[in-house]
Amino acid sequence: MLTIQSQSHPYSVEPFDGLDAALVSVSTGGVKCHYLIDQAFADLYADALAEVVATGRVVYVKASEEAKQFDSLSPVFLSLLRLGLKRDGLLVVIGGGVLQDIGCFIASVLFRGLRWALLPTTLLAQADSCIGSKSSINIGPYKNQLGTFYPPHRIMLVASTLHTLPADEIRSGFGEIIKLQLLTGEDGFRELMADCKEVPPRDPSLLHKWVLRSMAVKQPYIEADEFDKGVRNLLNYGHTFGHAYESASHFAIPHGIAVLLGMLTATFVSARVGLVPQEHFEELCGFLMPWCHPYQNILLGLPVESVLTAIRHDKKNTGEVINCILTRGFGRMEKTPVSLADVLAPAITSFIARH
Repeated sequence: MLTIQSQSHPYSVEPFDGLDAALVSVSTGGVKCHYLIDQAFADLYADALAEVVATGRVVYVKASEEAKQFDSLSPVFLSLLRLGLKRDGLLVVIGGGVLQDIGCFIASVLFRGLRWALLPTTLLAQADSCIGSKSSINIGPYKNQLGTFYPPHRIMLVASTLHTLPADEIRSGFGEIIKLQLLTGEDGFRELMADCKEVPPRDPSLLHKWVLRSMAVKQPYIEADEFDKGVRNLLNYGHTFGHAYESASHFAIPHGIAVLLGMLTATFVSARVGLVPQEHFEELCGFLMPWCHPYQNILLGLPVESVLTAIRHDKKNTGEVINCILTRGFGRMEKTPVSLADVLAPAITSFIARH
């Protein structure tokens, strides 16, 4: 078991052998649970859920970027209240990153703070987003502009939920895993690439290994800088560009794959401004581009101006100077202000054209 320290409350990350064991454990001791569950996951695991989840206290959500829209949340709030969720209850959230964002936001503001537990069901959520306290909600055309910091009180890891994920979901999860290993330095990254003899790997023991390794990398960042004011910014490596590619493509590129493309863009920009040799970018391309296929082709159809507009709307940026996480090499990322017009616009145009 892992314990994460938060200024709000410490929370545990506990592994379980199966879905039923995790859900039984969270509902013991007379706790009245209400459930927020990804509809697709509920369809796949209907029998297992039926044994332990009270049917009269469940709200199902079809996970999508539209579901994260602020306007889409009112029906979810109302459904939970109509089903009898009270301040002394527990909200159990089951799903990937979208459900986590929705559940965290609801728990942080309903009754001015509600206990909640998270059972992440995707590789992306297990390896990265489940720890860190953040919720991110979309409003209008602006991605992740609303949000709170409010960690779950408990996280339940069930490795077997990864078995039913499609290949693109595994690749997307590895996008964040790769990012975290690049942040640690060269050895961790090369070990990961050596482990991934197929893209994406499906070996359950390998997935579990890199989930735990990823949490170990992320934990000190979020404990040292829970509210993302300093060193935690480095975890955004690849995200300024990745989020822009997601938004400009209307989310046709999965998040983790957009992050991979975003890291390559950040490295390309780093080479342009002299922070890293061009050879480092070319080597990274050789490793990472196979993970992006065929989604890198979507970039060719994106108007560069729509990408730049999305970057301007990124909540981390102001005006025409963009705060980017650039790199000087393995494990040497740094926050760097870059001119959108003079540097990023031509660099992004060149990056998209070559891919």
